[in-house]
Amino acid sequence: MRKWLWMALVLLLWSGGLQAAEGGLKPAPPPQRRFTVRVTPEMLRHSRLQDVLYFVDFVYGAAILVLVLATRISGRLREAASRAVRWPFVVAMLYFVLLSLVMTALDFPLSLYQGFIVPHQFDLTNQTFASWMSDFGKGLALNIVIGAPIAALALLGIRRVRRWWIVLWLGSIPLIILGVVITPLIIDPLFNEFIPLRDPLLRQDLLNEAARAGIEGSRVYQVNKSKQTKTMNAYVTGLGPSKRIVLWDTLLAKLDHDEILAVMGHEMGHYVLHHIWKGMAFGIGLSAFVFFIGQKIFERGLARWGARWGIADRSDPAALPWLLLVGAIIGFLLSPITSGYSRMIEHQADKFGLELTHLNEPMASSFVKFAEDSKHDPNPPRFIEWWRYSHPSDQRRIDFALSYRPWGKVSMRAGFSKCEGRL
Repeated sequence: MRKWLWMALVLLLWSGGLQAAEGGLKPAPPPQRRFTVRVTPEMLRHSRLQDVLYFVDFVYGAAILVLVLATRISGRLREAASRAVRWPFVVAMLYFVLLSLVMTALDFPLSLYQGFIVPHQFDLTNQTFASWMSDFGKGLALNIVIGAPIAALALLGIRRVRRWWIVLWLGSIPLIILGVVITPLIIDPLFNEFIPLRDPLLRQDLLNEAARAGIEGSRVYQVNKSKQTKTMNAYVTGLGPSKRIVLWDTLLAKLDHDEILAVMGHEMGHYVLHHIWKGMAFGIGLSAFVFFIGQKIFERGLARWGARWGIADRSDPAALPWLLLVGAIIGFLLSPITSGYSRMIEHQADKFGLELTHLNEPMASSFVKFAEDSKHDPNPPRFIEWWRYSHPSDQRRIDFALSYRPWGKVSMRAGFSKCEGRL
């Protein structure tokens, strides 16, 4: 008899019969969503400060390189490396280590202000100074370990080949691909812990969403970014065995279920539209121009100022700061092009996500939360957006998410066939 009573109770609960009783359970109300960003004076101050620091960072870094050249610090570092070792290749590696230490020391005040003081001023992090210094030290060590042999190989190519820009450009291609492959597997885990997404319901819904997008065997990870920041993000990274979608734990804590599905639709767009491959192809093509122009400026500059800087020839390790300065200036001037390309593919991913999920309101409300959480002006000056923004402004993305509803005009499959291929 007790068995049948239990079965009857289960059936009653399953059918929602208890909800008909007075005072019974009621379905949870839908989440209240906002589609307007609350712009505060603090948000505007933070955004303008970030804009200023973007340009200050370039000018300050260029000034350090000029200082190292003009005061012949670079030449003295080369001499110190030459006294320590004999083989030119190792001399170049040791020189790079010494140069990195000097430049890091000169740049440290700005790095500290940008990376530690400003986020604490605007309550965007709880990271301790010891933890921040640990990450800073790891970054410096990686720069030295990876950069030293690359710098030595570059100088070797410059010494032996007349049109060395071709050698450097071709040599950069496998390095770029290798970097994309190994970064999620080796470099990123040095700073944070990456684990498969824990929420079983969300994981299953994301797998279903990925299946609808045509992504098989997708890997979705969560990362403990809360140790460094209170802001949110998600991104797609890696190639082949390292390809994955990553959600920050801060995003999982602050967005609701549908908002996460909407955000992940955007990230799956990067997958399906092959944006990583296209981005690398764009970067490789643009870098050919950078290397070509860079050689001309580099050699003309050495002919004019090399003797004053104590540089013997173009393959002298002491010339490396000049090479870095030329590359930094060209890259800075090309920022509107690289930023514009990035905004284009981010907009494509937004379209894909909306066509995949139809979650217009959740996507719009997620953009509202992103803007308020990171304290970014949703309507930045147009020049700033054009020059440096890698994504469309938050208000543009909100407006687009609320207005883009092409379903019924074309099928999803037809839409995807036209463009097969980090919020």
